Amino acid sequence: MGRTHGVEHWDRVARFGQLLYQEGADLDVILAFAYLHDSERMNNGRDINHGKRASRLIDTIRHTKLQNMTDEQIAKLKKACELHTIAHRTGDLTIDICFDADRMDLLRVWNRPLPHRMATHRGAELVADPNYEDFYRKFVRETKQ
Repeated sequence: MGRTHGVEHWDRVARFGQLLYQEGADLDVILAFAYLHDSERMNNGRDINHGKRASRLIDTIRHTKLQNMTDEQIAKLKKACELHTIAHRTGDLTIDICFDADRMDLLRVWNRPLPHRMATHRGAELVADPNYEDFYRKFVRETKQ
C-alpha cells in the first residue's frame, strides 16, 4: 500500500499509540492494531471492508504471531480493526486510543484530524492545538530516524 497505508503509516500509528497511551489501556493491543488495521486493504482508496478483513486475519494468526495475547486482548484487537473506519468511539479506552492513533496520521493525506471526531480527550486536545501541523511534521521526521 506504499506510504499511504503501508509500513510508514503503521510505524506512525504505533508511535501515536504510545503517545496517547494512558494507564488502564493495553499497549500490546494498541501496537498490534497499528500493524494490522490496514493490512488487508485492497487499495489506497475507498475500501470500507478492510477493517473486517483485518479482523478475520487476526483469527488466522491467533495461535502463531499473536500467541501471547489473551482472548480478551484478541477480542479488543479484532473490534478495533473492524470498527476503525466506521465508529467514532467505543467507550473502551484501548480501542479508542487505537482509533485516535490512526486518525492522528490523517495529515499524510492532507486531512487535518478534527477534534470532535477524536475518541479520546487527549487525542482531541492534541489535534485542536493550532500548532498540530508543525507537531505532526516533526513527529514524522523523528519517526523516520
